[in-house]
Amino acid sequence: MSNFLTDFWPKKWPSKKQWRKIPEVLDRKEKITLLSLLLITFFSFLSFVVFFYSANTEVVPSHGGVYREGLVQSTRWITINSLYASQSEVERDIIEVVFDGLMRYDKEGNLIPNIAENYTTKDNKTFNILLRNDVFWSDGERLTADDVLFTIKTIQSPDYQSTQRQIWTGVKTEKISDYEVRFTLEKSSSIFVENLTLKPIPKHIFEEYSPRDFRYSIYNIKPISSGPYRFKEIKESIDGDIEYLKLERNPYYFRGKPFLNEVSFHFFRDVDELLRAQRRGEIDGFTITDSIRKNINLDEVRGVVNYKVALPRYFSIFFNLQSKGIVKDIEVREALSYATDKNELLESILNNAGYVVNSPLLPEFYPEISNGSHTYDIEKAKELLKNSGFENGKREESSPFSFTKDLKGDSQGEEVRNLQRCLLYLSEEDEDLYSGEITGFFDEKTKDSVIYFQEKYRKEILDPHNFKSGTGMVAKSTRKKLNELCENLFNKTVSLEISLTTLDDPMLVETAEIIKKQWSLLGIRVLINTKNALELKEEVIRPRDFEAFLFGTMLTGRLNPFPMWHSTRIEDPGINLSGLENKEIDELLEVIISQEGDIRVESLLKLQDLISKEIPGIFLYNPYFIYSVSEKVKGIEKRVLVNSSKRFEDIDTWYINTKRVVK
Repeated sequence: MSNFLTDFWPKKWPSKKQWRKIPEVLDRKEKITLLSLLLITFFSFLSFVVFFYSANTEVVPSHGGVYREGLVQSTRWITINSLYASQSEVERDIIEVVFDGLMRYDKEGNLIPNIAENYTTKDNKTFNILLRNDVFWSDGERLTADDVLFTIKTIQSPDYQSTQRQIWTGVKTEKISDYEVRFTLEKSSSIFVENLTLKPIPKHIFEEYSPRDFRYSIYNIKPISSGPYRFKEIKESIDGDIEYLKLERNPYYFRGKPFLNEVSFHFFRDVDELLRAQRRGEIDGFTITDSIRKNINLDEVRGVVNYKVALPRYFSIFFNLQSKGIVKDIEVREALSYATDKNELLESILNNAGYVVNSPLLPEFYPEISNGSHTYDIEKAKELLKNSGFENGKREESSPFSFTKDLKGDSQGEEVRNLQRCLLYLSEEDEDLYSGEITGFFDEKTKDSVIYFQEKYRKEILDPHNFKSGTGMVAKSTRKKLNELCENLFNKTVSLEISLTTLDDPMLVETAEIIKKQWSLLGIRVLINTKNALELKEEVIRPRDFEAFLFGTMLTGRLNPFPMWHSTRIEDPGINLSGLENKEIDELLEVIISQEGDIRVESLLKLQDLISKEIPGIFLYNPYFIYSVSEKVKGIEKRVLVNSSKRFEDIDTWYINTKRVVK
């Protein structure tokens, strides 16, 4: 039996000439069939090669490419120095790229070692920090404990006016070795680790600068840095403003070679100019402030991915509990809370790009704590105002007062003011009685008026004591007559009127207008008072000169509630803006900053409940922070941000180029 393969397979492979003859012996149909078979064979082989290549290799980031960030700010000077990091969002962005901290945040918002290899503490009062020994400045000098101590001592010195000084007050520093530092606190603190996000500055660069020259050192513009990128170039426009700042890879960066060759920051006068640059492909990323964002549909911006995250902040109305206005009445504050429709604010102000806030303990940063609750109920609000004595927008108040002290020439103070008020009140019927002012000082005019008063009512004041003329001293019989005649002086009619102070920012002004409309349903007249940033700081916040204050509060990473609510922080420079005084709240806050675990969580829950009952303010909303980045930029992970600049925390892992490597 013949073998099939032997019979079928040719004895000799066809020659080239014979191959060329094949088309001549095939008809059209056979040619098409043959060509189809050849194409199928070719593409099958090609698919096999591609599949084999793909199955055995993977796409990984590759070095190269440039990232360009757009910033809306016109400036002729920037300070790239962590000692002044909180003064400008733009400066914080750049500092985040060029400097690294002792600790850093991971994408869940947890603190992890960075320049610090680790830290130890037994009592949350003494912290030993061990530094890595492979960290170098961008000029090749090694970063050591000396740099850390120099940075902190400079911050603590009032001569340098560091914005970080308050959080380092009372902290003692000690060098244990070239790579170990000890911090000792006055009291135990569970939140001190937050301070260790500190970004050291190089001692060998700044130690020769006096406090007067320190702020204006060229190294604050062209820094010697420790982060993934270092200074390369700065360019000014014709009018002297900074046009762009370019950074290049730091060859000494301890976490490895960043993927991007270059990162640059480009400055624009306004958002329209920035968006035109984006459309022309001149920038790769940008952020737009909350106030401007409402008028811009970021979903219509082509070629970008919009990353949306919540920051540790909230916008709220603080009531000044130390004032004499109607907000001191808790029923009034409760009524205002019920009359505030937060969902309307969320929709009208933020286009729902955010969420309603009901508590200062934000759920993203306190996962153990809920966001609290809030009910909009205008009828309940009206009922509360009625219970508080308000009818038709007014309330009659009686302030009982009686003169109890002897008053004479050296007297001064509130009782003298009330005497002068009383004399002016009586002068409405007797013009000769008193024509002076309410000064609080027992001056000659006041004395003469008292003598006139005593002689006018001689039978009741002077005769019983056999005085022939007035003495000018307010004693027992004079006080008795004054109390009789002025008993109604301190009764008054209180109107439903509230002054609402805020920053002259479009978003806040619009919020104030909506609040005004909502509260008007209660018959309340709201007077909106807007201030610029400097006026707000000097005329409103520092002297606490407001009745109700609409403002945004930016918190720190671990959201220490102590500064906002402890009674020791009522006066400037403290930031207990509402003036809340509550002994139980103070005790809870002291536990929260010193304890960890279940005790801290339990105290936080109690704190939230007490603040809810006290109503020191109305918490309104938290806008999402949105940063837009070109689709070509990869490696950006969604992360918990403790401030907007922390979006650059992992910029060393951002990339544009890719390559395939064998698995």
